[in-house]
Amino acid sequence: MTSKTKTSIFFMILSLMAGIAATQPAAAASGAQATFIATDTTTQGNWQGTYGNDGYSIADTTTNQVPGYVAFTPQNQSNWIWTSDGAETRDLQVPSSIAADMRQASCWYTRSSHSYDLDVNISDGHTHQVALYALDWDSRGRTETIQAVDGVSGAVLDTRNLSNFANGIYDVWNVSGNVKFNITVTGGVNAVISAAFFDPANANVSTGSAQFVATDTSTQGNWPGLYGADGYTVVGGGQVTPSYAAVTTKNQSNWTWAANTTDPRALLRTSSGSARVAATWFNGSTFSVDVNVTDGKTHQFALYAEDWDYQGRAETLQVIDAQTKSVLDSRSIFGFTNGVYVVWNISGHVTVTVTDTGGPNSVISGAFFGGSGGTTPITGTPTTTTPAQPVASQGYLSLQASSFSFGSVNIGTSVVQAFTISNSGTSAVTLSSVSVAGAGLSATGVSDGTIIAPGQSATLEVAYTPAAAVALNGGVTFISNASDSSVSLALTGTGVQPPVVVHSVTLNWDPSSSEGVVGYNVYRSTVSGGSYTLLTTSPVSAMSYVDTSAQGGQTYYYAVTSVDVGGVQSTYSNVASVVIP
Repeated sequence: MTSKTKTSIFFMILSLMAGIAATQPAAAASGAQATFIATDTTTQGNWQGTYGNDGYSIADTTTNQVPGYVAFTPQNQSNWIWTSDGAETRDLQVPSSIAADMRQASCWYTRSSHSYDLDVNISDGHTHQVALYALDWDSRGRTETIQAVDGVSGAVLDTRNLSNFANGIYDVWNVSGNVKFNITVTGGVNAVISAAFFDPANANVSTGSAQFVATDTSTQGNWPGLYGADGYTVVGGGQVTPSYAAVTTKNQSNWTWAANTTDPRALLRTSSGSARVAATWFNGSTFSVDVNVTDGKTHQFALYAEDWDYQGRAETLQVIDAQTKSVLDSRSIFGFTNGVYVVWNISGHVTVTVTDTGGPNSVISGAFFGGSGGTTPITGTPTTTTPAQPVASQGYLSLQASSFSFGSVNIGTSVVQAFTISNSGTSAVTLSSVSVAGAGLSATGVSDGTIIAPGQSATLEVAYTPAAAVALNGGVTFISNASDSSVSLALTGTGVQPPVVVHSVTLNWDPSSSEGVVGYNVYRSTVSGGSYTLLTTSPVSAMSYVDTSAQGGQTYYYAVTSVDVGGVQSTYSNVASVVIP
């Protein structure tokens, strides 16, 4: 009878990621500093032209170009690539000199309850800007802390807490000397950083400001004398450029609803004359209006939006610092079939992004500089004008939007959207029926019997949880005692199969020193020392094996046995583990 063979195996796990080959840091400089500048949630993966003008290091690539004044070294980290042929804006651009139009989503990461360092050693005695990009690419609910510490003394220089960064986020500092950025997981499977970017000091210091002043729903298209004393752009009409500012638009298309009309909602074409035009910049998603005020002063700036063809449009206007990408102000408008002006006092360089949140597209019909008094901005407490009240002793319901698309939603997951239903009448409104129609839709917050007092509103939360890969065509209908007894919210979307993410782990081991060994079996467990599952269908003769069934967010424990000519297995080898991010 053949006895069991025994094996002495040196066993190791090799991840698929290649290690970062980085220059060793020079001698630590004194006076290390890390002064936080800004957080940027809008640039996403489109970093070229905004960050990395001096140099960059993207996790797990060979195309990095770190500037000569800095030694950059990731320490105690593992590397991972989610996708090397990314197509989403949150995936980082690969420099066009290397591979045009290519994107990659990758990261340095650490196991749960551990941390790692990104060592930045600036040796030229100057201060430089350092930006770190974090991306929770597979939406694992990661939260983490970035702590900047003196690389010599260990003194804490700055601390930032990151959460909700599935769309990508930059944190930016001015750095001098030897600074280590310590990355620590505080929630989710691990802590991740995708890249580091280097620029001249203060390259992204804020130069723009915006203070909200008012919304105006009563002026309609009759802007001369109230807006545009310094300059204006009427889409499809006249344009006068103010001496102190430049205005450009991006990603918009132009449309004319009515080239000549007497409807008071349509803008007067110029500051003199009676001709009107109803036209717009528009986009089915987002476009922007870039405003660069160059005289160092503050000026009034207004945008006019009109839902001319009663399509139930709703949109968000977000004022963003053009340099730091930080959000300076955000306004949501809906129910603007009669036209609405949104007014700010601004200075410096800002960009207003206009994003569709309801209806077919986002729209802006005009931009205006200065008020009735010219360059002097509006002062005082921000106010909002309201339209005339409906007939006395009547309730009147209005919805934030008449339609909304959830877009593509993975089967088995939920997307929740909140909608406001308001009573702009003079009597209370009682909802006698709130009905939801559509597979995968559910609603909370407003139900049969809900009473909405005059001038008040209620919030309806609608969840879309598709169970199959089918299109949604449904909605919510409200029946009440209001003058408009029935109002409806149309809802669309599509259930889609979630993307399959394949992970693989490569195992290598030394050969057994025992006689008669013909192959090896590979085992895996999700519990240290726990019950193992056989992965190989028959003993493998090679000293390596690739496990292609690893799942994200899991820790695996591997062991190997040797098998002799009689089919007898040895005991388990030593155990090795790997964490899949």
